[in-house]
Amino acid sequence: MIQDKQSDTLLQSFRAQFPHVKRGIRYLNHAAQSPLARATVDAVNDHLAERHNGMIMTYTKDMEVIIQCRERIRTLINAADICRIAFIGNTSEGLNRVTSGLDWQPGDEIILNSIEFPSNIYPYRKLEPQGVRCIFVDAADGTIPLERIEAAITPKTRMIAISAVQFLSGWRSDMEAIGELCRHHDIWFVVDGIQAAGVMPVDVQSWQTDAFATGGLKWLMAPMGIGFLYLSDRLCERLKTPDPGWLSVEEPWDLLRYDQQLRTDAWRYEGGVTNIAGIYGLNASIGLLLAAGIDHIHSHVVNCNRVLRDGLRHNGLKKAGIIPYTTDHPAHQSGILTYDLPQHTDHKQLEKSFRDHGIFVSIRDKKLRFSPHGYNTFEEIEHVITATEMISSELL
Repeated sequence: MIQDKQSDTLLQSFRAQFPHVKRGIRYLNHAAQSPLARATVDAVNDHLAERHNGMIMTYTKDMEVIIQCRERIRTLINAADICRIAFIGNTSEGLNRVTSGLDWQPGDEIILNSIEFPSNIYPYRKLEPQGVRCIFVDAADGTIPLERIEAAITPKTRMIAISAVQFLSGWRSDMEAIGELCRHHDIWFVVDGIQAAGVMPVDVQSWQTDAFATGGLKWLMAPMGIGFLYLSDRLCERLKTPDPGWLSVEEPWDLLRYDQQLRTDAWRYEGGVTNIAGIYGLNASIGLLLAAGIDHIHSHVVNCNRVLRDGLRHNGLKKAGIIPYTTDHPAHQSGILTYDLPQHTDHKQLEKSFRDHGIFVSIRDKKLRFSPHGYNTFEEIEHVITATEMISSELL
């Protein structure tokens, strides 16, 4: 597979950030948890060292890094303004901010689907005691065509909540079409972005997204416990703030004036001091991703998965009962490539066999999932193809 010279240089520079590649590890498990880049680790360690035996009070520098990180997030997802972005600990926290902030009425409906990661289910199901109905679109085949979503809309529908990319099948939804559908019916569009941000172009404006929540530990390659929530103006204006803190007000450093109004933007959801060390890491990791180029990363990852798919198909793994679960449709492919496994598969032994070959993958719900990132090479992919054939012939 030939890369253009510029993207090849950028991706090679990106690859140099990960020492595990020199140890012969082929890491194709970024949909679960990514390794940390050298620059990310250095950013966090330098900050902690300053707190430990340096400036100690690092507030001024912290504020500069926070603003820089917000700006990098804004660029990453094409938000209109950094004030629409709040830091959160994880995806569930961000989605709960949304569901807890709206006024719900008995009979209101939220459209979900049957293959979502639980993070994108429970923030909505908690509303069921209030009479809110969660409508699950059938996606057992791993796909969620627009027509199925549209068919589920009724006069009671108030929200469509969906992952931009499904964690198991890798199905990439047509976000612009769903956003247009939501606007047409005047309903909220809420997105779990954890399997998209960092590996594919995200455009919350063209998608007409009302909320986009993600944690940093997967494709964003950041420390655990840090992520971000984007809110559109129209949603932010409607959301209540059930748990404000001292940083939620217009002038937080006017400490003894207790009658202040809350901020009107997304920052009001950061009630107190957030995970500063995590923000240092997130800032560094997004900086690396932007430097490599999200378009370059996405193109490379799609090509890696195409080589992997073609190689596994050529090696005839169907005979062993390993069947593609991810769609062949190019418009709906992502960084995730998943295969159904035979019923008799010993999942622990299968994962161990891959590890013995220096390969990290995921076994989820009786499925084998590959998820390369922009620094993986085609030589690594070829190694994975050969090892998968060998392992399947031994175990399956």
